[in-house]
Amino acid sequence: MKTAVIMLITAVLGTLGFSILFYIRPRHLPLACLGGLLTCGIYLLFDHLIGGDFLPNVAAAFIGAVYSEIMARKCRTPVSVFTTPSIVPLVPGSMLYRTMSSLVQSDYAAAGTAGLSTLTIALGIAAGIAGGSLIVPLCLSAVHRCTKKRHSAP
Repeated sequence: MKTAVIMLITAVLGTLGFSILFYIRPRHLPLACLGGLLTCGIYLLFDHLIGGDFLPNVAAAFIGAVYSEIMARKCRTPVSVFTTPSIVPLVPGSMLYRTMSSLVQSDYAAAGTAGLSTLTIALGIAAGIAGGSLIVPLCLSAVHRCTKKRHSAP
């Protein structure tokens, strides 16, 4: 429990740092940090329930992408303003470091293992973002069509 709280706090701080680095407007910083908190929380939940590298990252990135799509529409800003900071806590920086360190030390077996894990995490993040970015516009267009039919019916 204590580790999860520390991870959530560092996720928010990391998201804040990257948001400032990417010049996100100050009025959007709290929502961007909330996205980082959300994705980290979802990741921790799915990691506890399912485990592994792929599915927790898919679920967290999916929720982060859905959150980003919704916030972008509410704030009338580009989706990337919220997607990029929301995904920051999921980026496999330590695994990439281990991969490169093992390659430099000529430990190719460890480099292959860490590289495969890094690739799995990156694919999970990409799949989650793609799914979330696809599902929200589809749902919104379906809702729009249903309300349009309802209002045009005699």
